[in-house]
Amino acid sequence: MKILGIVQARRGSANLPGKVLRDLNGEPMLVTVLQRAARAASLDRVVVALPDNRQDDPIEQLCHANGFYCFRGSEADVLDRIYRTAIGFCADVVVPLKGNCPLVDPELIDGAVTTLISHPEADWSSNSFPKATYPRGLEVEAIHIAALKRAWQEDTHAGSRERVDAYFARRVDLFQVAEMRSEEDYSYLDYTVNTLQDLERLRSVFENFGHNHFGWRDAVAEEEVKR
Repeated sequence: MKILGIVQARRGSANLPGKVLRDLNGEPMLVTVLQRAARAASLDRVVVALPDNRQDDPIEQLCHANGFYCFRGSEADVLDRIYRTAIGFCADVVVPLKGNCPLVDPELIDGAVTTLISHPEADWSSNSFPKATYPRGLEVEAIHIAALKRAWQEDTHAGSRERVDAYFARRVDLFQVAEMRSEEDYSYLDYTVNTLQDLERLRSVFENFGHNHFGWRDAVAEEEVKR
């Protein structure tokens, strides 16, 4: 069984253009995401799915310079981009990730994969559906390729295809989810980078630890101390 982590990334952003290439921890944020995801023991490989636009060429160059492969596809149809990436790398299970979530945690990735595999009846696993208990920016799913293919074939709603998990969440009659929940509800926290203010906040998190090997629990504990 080949398990593939796929990080979606692009330069276009209304609120913070080029955010995945902005410095976070002495290097572009996307590199931090890739390094953290690659530490997940369950993943056979981590690749980047980016739009087939010239403006995104610098992302591909950055990935190659750091030893990561890329697949290029539709900018708006993220579901299509992720599915075609999965097929291109012969994946059996896909773990979609986002380039603007630098606290992605290998423990949670491994948890999502383990949860899916340990529930043979499940099509996908999620730590944010039907109820989010982890901080935003730490969402993770693991999806069997057959289920991903079905969503790719059947979802005809353009807005829905901007998110990989939208059709799964909408069609609970078709897809069985294996849910992951935190013992405590941390959904009030947000570690997503969408604005310059978000980026500055995440920079302070990494500066506080001084390295890139801390876990999500460490970040939450530090947040609780500040509160």
